[in-house]
Amino acid sequence: MSWKIIIAVTTAVLVVCAGCQSQMENKKAAQERYNKTSAQMKLTMAQQQYDQGDYDQAAKTVQQCLSANPDNPEAYLLHGKLLLAKDQRDDAIEQLGLVLQHDKKLHEGWYWLGVAAQENGYYEKAQEYYEKALLLEPTNVDYILAVADVLVAQGDCTQAIRLLTDKMAALPGDVSLKTASAELMWRAGKNEQAIELFKQVMLMTGNNSHIAEMLGYCYVFSSKWNQAADVFNKLLEQCTDDREKQLYLQMMALCSMNCAQYDRALSCYDKLTVIERNNADIWVKMGQASLGTGAAGRAFMCGQKALVLQPGLPDAVALIGCAQYAAGDYANAAKSFEKITADKKNAGLAWLMRARCYQQLGQNRKAEDAYKKAVETNPRSELGNFLAKGKNSKLEK
Repeated sequence: MSWKIIIAVTTAVLVVCAGCQSQMENKKAAQERYNKTSAQMKLTMAQQQYDQGDYDQAAKTVQQCLSANPDNPEAYLLHGKLLLAKDQRDDAIEQLGLVLQHDKKLHEGWYWLGVAAQENGYYEKAQEYYEKALLLEPTNVDYILAVADVLVAQGDCTQAIRLLTDKMAALPGDVSLKTASAELMWRAGKNEQAIELFKQVMLMTGNNSHIAEMLGYCYVFSSKWNQAADVFNKLLEQCTDDREKQLYLQMMALCSMNCAQYDRALSCYDKLTVIERNNADIWVKMGQASLGTGAAGRAFMCGQKALVLQPGLPDAVALIGCAQYAAGDYANAAKSFEKITADKKNAGLAWLMRARCYQQLGQNRKAEDAYKKAVETNPRSELGNFLAKGKNSKLEK
């Protein structure tokens, strides 16, 4: 009987112990689930704080997240990004390394390691990290652009263009890829290709002023002045910002002058003189446009206005001299140009115009000497060389 009692008691004890062990394991599992859930909630909160720029609070929250779940690679990733935002790159790299220790297939970890390496100037290492991120996410445009950017930083524009061209073929509808490719083509001096890509982006995005502006500058660098003027004119019509309006007016005026659309240039400078009434350079440019339209009298007045604003301004003196020449006042024009023969920028023009004035006045010896001086001053001037070829050189009025 006693053995039966002992066995029964022992069995009861074992059942109770097993129940306690099971209960302890259940509590532990429940605590782990709670910690992971709590950590994920904190991570979500920390990400929101990061997105809002509240880095200090985000750092506190992410630390709480890691305390609750030290095996969360996304928490280390956010911590690394926060440290990068605070320019603590070495600490950031350490945290991002922990990301990949926990999950080597987390592509964002490789990408942000690339960002840290690039910011430290380690371009080859950055390229390696970016390419690993891209290998995991081949259609991620941010990663594609990052690889292209670091290739450009290393001077390998050709490889960057090849990468973007290949990816554009795979992702033909992606605007950011086309835009980046166009900008890179532009930077590489491939203006024609850049123009075509910018035009495609314009069709895809509609009235995107940023893209239109870049297209306009591409036209400028390609010396396609009419097309550039049209682009800046449209930008001007759509613009509501006063500072941007001023910039577009200046660009329209420049383009119009270069394609001999002097009336349009004059209209632009007329508006600019209202905005920048005390800017002598604008008055000079308006005078130059006036000369283009044949309004020598207006050009002369613009030159005088510029001299009032900035006495002795060589460009204004040159403008006055040109206006006097256009009006047939050769003697005074010669005197005006004489004042700026020592000016480095205007010396070649001054000697050339003095020669023309002397020729119109019948002072051929002086004209010949002035032509020779013009060539000495600017030996690469095709016009000067042509005019200096002999005593009997003639130049139309």
